[in-house]
Amino acid sequence: MGGKKITVSHAGKQHSYHLAKALLDLGRLEGFYTSSYLSPAWIQQLVLKSGNQFFSRRFKSGLSSPFVHSHWHFELAEFLTRKIQGKSQAVQDLVYKRDTDFDRMMARKMAGIRSDVFWGFQGSCHASLDAARQSGKMAVCELATAHVVQARRILAEEARLQPEWADSIDNLYFPADYEKRLEEEPHRADLVISASDFTSQTLLQSGIPAEKIRKLSLGFEAEHIPYSTIATGFSSRPLKLLFAGTITQRKGISYLLDAAENWAGGKEVELHLIGGIQGSGQAFGKRKHLVHYHPAVSQTEMFRLYTEFDALILPTLFEGFGLVLVEAMAAGLPVIATAHSMAPDIVQQGLNGWVIPVRDSKAILGAVNELRQLSDENYSAMRMAARASALSFTWEAYTENLAALIRNW
Repeated sequence: MGGKKITVSHAGKQHSYHLAKALLDLGRLEGFYTSSYLSPAWIQQLVLKSGNQFFSRRFKSGLSSPFVHSHWHFELAEFLTRKIQGKSQAVQDLVYKRDTDFDRMMARKMAGIRSDVFWGFQGSCHASLDAARQSGKMAVCELATAHVVQARRILAEEARLQPEWADSIDNLYFPADYEKRLEEEPHRADLVISASDFTSQTLLQSGIPAEKIRKLSLGFEAEHIPYSTIATGFSSRPLKLLFAGTITQRKGISYLLDAAENWAGGKEVELHLIGGIQGSGQAFGKRKHLVHYHPAVSQTEMFRLYTEFDALILPTLFEGFGLVLVEAMAAGLPVIATAHSMAPDIVQQGLNGWVIPVRDSKAILGAVNELRQLSDENYSAMRMAARASALSFTWEAYTENLAALIRNW
């Protein structure tokens, strides 16, 4: 296939494996540079046969040498520290160091890389974007979340509004030099890739010209998520609502609990929370009696559990995409989510879910009441609509959207 060759660079995982594989399938990948990745195809086959859970997440079948250049040494200290300390500030500091060191390595390599386009990811492409432009390449920066300036504004405001929950808000503070990196990267790029309309809005609000922004929604693996159209007895049994993800005020948890106050004690609505608790958990502990709380589970188990619920609620304050939304919809769950996510990109109001304002417990309750009043027939139709909408966000659809995006490069 013709077209300019593209180098992908990311000092972590996120969805970069899928991007690199899609570009390879499209005949446009020059190379994929990353940190921990099993690049030899024969080792990938051994891992698949062994069923090893750690290493099986460190490659994508069909993407191997000579297209992949892995640099494990950038993550070794991070792996060991996480093994000893778990999730800690020391581990997070090593993540910042890994991104910065990897970026500097790529900047040094840039002049010798024979491609036309450099595609870096948020946090690990600050210096390499400049080096790419200096070597005559188009410089692309992708944001999997949203712009840090708006994140700081929204989350700092939330910490002031809900001080009791402030210690649960992640992604609020970065080291000054790393925050500067996040702030400047989109400005240094020729093009900026956003994951959702909300991400694009935060870029515009941060001074990135509209002509530089391109939206490329992420994908998911629909084939792993069970789905059934059967929804008998919906109107005659308790409504089971699901919140899946970290218990943090960044995801609007206090507003969800405010709504739950209005159905607490009744048998008509059950709210189940599945996820780890961010911060001290003190604020959540005071209101834990309002919900059915379950610790975090594996992705495979989460896919199975979707089938046990009637709808997903994500009243998030700041979400670049919100993969849980499309996953739940693929399982047939209508969703109730704020506009600070990819919900406006997929939700048709009252047909497959509801988009609600942020910080609005009354809107949450209103959507839940509308859902509760549906007949079995109407709820089944909503389930089918949710599933159909989600299937436009598969990785196959992602590859098609990517092909359209780069067609004229």
